[in-house]
Amino acid sequence: MATTTAIATSESCSSERLQQSPAPRTCSQQTAALPSFGRVSPAKCWLLGVLLLLTVAASWPTGTSAAPRKARGLHLILPQHHHHQHARSTPPELARQKKLTRLITNTTEGRPFCSNMNLENVQRIKELKSAREVANNTKKAIICLLNEYLEQNADNRSLEGQIKKYSYHDLALNHPLQAEVKKVQFDSHTQEFSYEGKVTNITKEMPVILESLLILQSLFDNIKYNYQQWHCFYFYLTEFFEHNIHEALNVTNTQESCNPRNAHYNNSTPDVAFLTAVETIKVLTIVEYKYDQLLNPSQSAGSSHVP
Repeated sequence: MATTTAIATSESCSSERLQQSPAPRTCSQQTAALPSFGRVSPAKCWLLGVLLLLTVAASWPTGTSAAPRKARGLHLILPQHHHHQHARSTPPELARQKKLTRLITNTTEGRPFCSNMNLENVQRIKELKSAREVANNTKKAIICLLNEYLEQNADNRSLEGQIKKYSYHDLALNHPLQAEVKKVQFDSHTQEFSYEGKVTNITKEMPVILESLLILQSLFDNIKYNYQQWHCFYFYLTEFFEHNIHEALNVTNTQESCNPRNAHYNNSTPDVAFLTAVETIKVLTIVEYKYDQLLNPSQSAGSSHVP
């Protein structure tokens, strides 16, 4: 159902682009093509987003507690008007005034809080490699799709321009990786995000990764989108969150997810949805880096691996 909806949505949002793109291939061929995502032209972003969803749907194991919630998001298709035209000229002292809104996260009775997870410090190589690849691919997919969405729907028509437009605005979403998000760098020339920092071990890093993803997912569920925002871009992120959470659980060898703490975020920003998408990209950048360092603890001089 989700795959069919994704294809129909992509065709309605960018039918001309899809008609010019090659026909979908088998799931194995799609998976092989995904690592080269960064070299794909923006004109094929929508199709590749669909291909990634097809791969996710085909590879998802049945019976898992972290399976995608197919019907989620229908209640979010509500009109919302954002006054973006004033964001660029907003004085820094006004933009930094935050109106924090409490975020009630999605929880399940009987599950432990993420911070209370009792994990074994076992390096599961296969699962770490898979989780790293998924974090990398979904991050690139979001960047690609976001650029395509902005080109069609925003005045600045580029991710760089939109980031500059909201440079004085802070989402202020509190999650375990919040401080590290501030260290993520964006290269406007390559359109790439990068991060370096300390990495400890699986028992300490995985609860932090899981809780951050779950808090972001909860915020994503609480945002009200207009029809075009939801169907032409933000719909795809629902599957991306689920897949990354599932991969993180595989790394921990845990069958059920954990409960994230309640959080708060700045609801006074002009475009909460866009800032949440950028926050997601930054978190996935950090997550990918942490997976890489857990696999190769001595690879980067900027990291510190604690056994």
